[in-house]
Amino acid sequence: MEALQEVYGQVLGLGGSFIAISPQLSKYTQQVVKKNNLTFPVLVDADNGYAEKLGLTFPLPEKLKEVYKGFGIDLERFNGNNSWKLPMSGRFIIASDGIIRSTEVHPDHTIRPEPKEIVDLLKSIA
Repeated sequence: MEALQEVYGQVLGLGGSFIAISPQLSKYTQQVVKKNNLTFPVLVDADNGYAEKLGLTFPLPEKLKEVYKGFGIDLERFNGNNSWKLPMSGRFIIASDGIIRSTEVHPDHTIRPEPKEIVDLLKSIA
């Protein structure tokens, strides 16, 4: 999230805006916002409802649940449900006319789109 904050001013300067969306409960999302001094909106996708509609969620296998729990990551507590589903990380560039100009989605949550590419993409569609 810190890297997103670093490009936020440039995105605004190009006439763009962006939001982040998280399945975490509001209290945990707000902790992330405060900890990282984020100035852009971070929305809560309760129960991954929006991500689910877009086909962007996946359930964690039992073995991976145990790994997460071993690291103290309790998705039931953080997300407020027992689904153990996560959204795929991704980026969507939507032009002011509502047309999606670029997407990048990864099923591996450790692979994230590079925030600095947002600026280049905005320049290319301007």
